[in-house]
Formats: sequence, C-alpha cells, structure tokens
Amino acid sequence: MVENSKKAIGLLDSGVGGLTVAFEIFKFLPRENIVYFGDTLHLPYGPKSLSVVRTYVEKIINYLIEEKKVKAIIIACNTATSAALDYVKDKFEVPIFGMIKRAAFKAVTLTKKKKIAVIGTEGTIKSQVYQQAILSRNTEIEVYTRICPEFVTLVEAGIFKGPEVRKIADFYLKPLKNYGVDTLILACTHFPYLTPIIADLMGAKVKLVNPASELVAELQNTLSNLNLLNSQNDNFTQHQLLVSKKQKISTKFLQNGSSFLDLEALDFKEENIFIKQ
Repeated sequence: MVENSKKAIGLLDSGVGGLTVAFEIFKFLPRENIVYFGDTLHLPYGPKSLSVVRTYVEKIINYLIEEKKVKAIIIACNTATSAALDYVKDKFEVPIFGMIKRAAFKAVTLTKKKKIAVIGTEGTIKSQVYQQAILSRNTEIEVYTRICPEFVTLVEAGIFKGPEVRKIADFYLKPLKNYGVDTLILACTHFPYLTPIIADLMGAKVKLVNPASELVAELQNTLSNLNLLNSQNDNFTQHQLLVSKKQKISTKFLQNGSSFLDLEALDFKEENIFIKQ
C-alpha cells in the first residue's frame, strides 16, 4: 500500500490550460507526482452551462480518487471551479482546491487605484465568482471584466505569440486599459501562456495575478498541515498526463507547450472515462 504522502496530486481541466498549474507544482513542489486529466472531449467548458460542467467535474474527480488514488484534487480550471467547487468539496474525503478565492484576495492586496480587471471565459465571468470574492474583501473596489474565448482557442492550438495573438489581445484588453485598472487577474488557466503579450499591452504599471501561483501556496500549506507533503528524497516523479480525446491536442501545442512548461516532451494518453460504464 502506497504511503499517503507519496500518492499523486490530481489535476483536472477542460483541456491543456491547467498544465500552467502543474508547472507551478513542478517548480515549487518538485517531489510531488501529478495525475493530470484534460477533458478535451468536452472542450471548451466556458460556453457550457454550469450544471453540465459540474457533471463532468464530479465524474473526473471520482475517477482520479477511485482509479488513480490521488491524495488531493486541484480543479485547475476557473470555469470548473465556479461551477463545481462548492458542490464537490464536501462529497469526497480528499482535500479539493479551486482557482478563485486566493487570486481574488491577492488582487485586492495589490491594487492601489481600487480598479481590478478580470479576464476569463464566459462561464467564469458570468458566474460572478471573482466579482463576489473581490467585493467580499473590499466593497469600494471597481471590478471590470472581459470575456476572452479566443485566448483559449489560440492556446489549445499552440499559438502563444505573433501578430494574430497580439491583434486579438489588443481587442480584448484595450477597454480595460481605458478604465485605468492597475491589477489584472488571469482568470483562466490557459491565459498564462500568453503572459508576455498581455503584460506588454497592459504596461508595466499593471500587475498581473496568476491564480496558479496563489493556489500552489495554499496547496503546500494544506498538505503540510495534513502531513501529506512528499518529503522523501528518493522519490522519482512519475507524472501522468491523461486526456479524454487525444485527437483534439494540436501538434503545435505539443511542441510549444513542452517548451513553455520546460518539459522534454508532452506525452498524453487517452482515457475516455465518459464512455465507460
């Protein structure tokens, strides 16, 4: 029987965006193994109803716990967090983490002008979860939002830079600049792939908040308190990257994604849990 602390951490996302969260774990918790599940079969989650997304999330969590025996779950997707975190966190015995609260609170501490921008998918923005989390800390803050679906499309296609990305980013971000925001939350795990262009367009005075960085700090603290951190020096990480439909991963993403994530290669295996009885 595997000692609990040596078990893997499970991550789930609608596609490959959540690997930006995995990247933060690789950096700050290098002894931890991960099992990543990208639901590429149902990508994108953003336009789908929250009830449908909740069904997908619960199915994946159950799979990661029952089949992969993970010690913790990260819902590495803002849309999925807004749809399902409150619903699933008390249904399972392992700790479950979402993407939103810590990032929202970080933004509140950073803003000087009390003007925060949130960019994300339709599902995340329309759920109002970031707006509510920010205002719960400070009701005087003005929150400006922008739905950016093409960012997800670009990242899934492995297109992280170039004139096309810059043109689309300028269209999404220009109104936020005009509002005079000084803090911007990347409220989708796909968006950190586009950080260089987003940062350049917003300017040096605007601070970017990556929810993945905030989440990993919370993950480390919680696992430590539960004695679930893997502190073994002899642990050789064996990450598993799973998707529900491998055909939907672009060749260009495999090339550019591995470089961005500082991995030699991205080796995804298909595991369509949605057709299994």
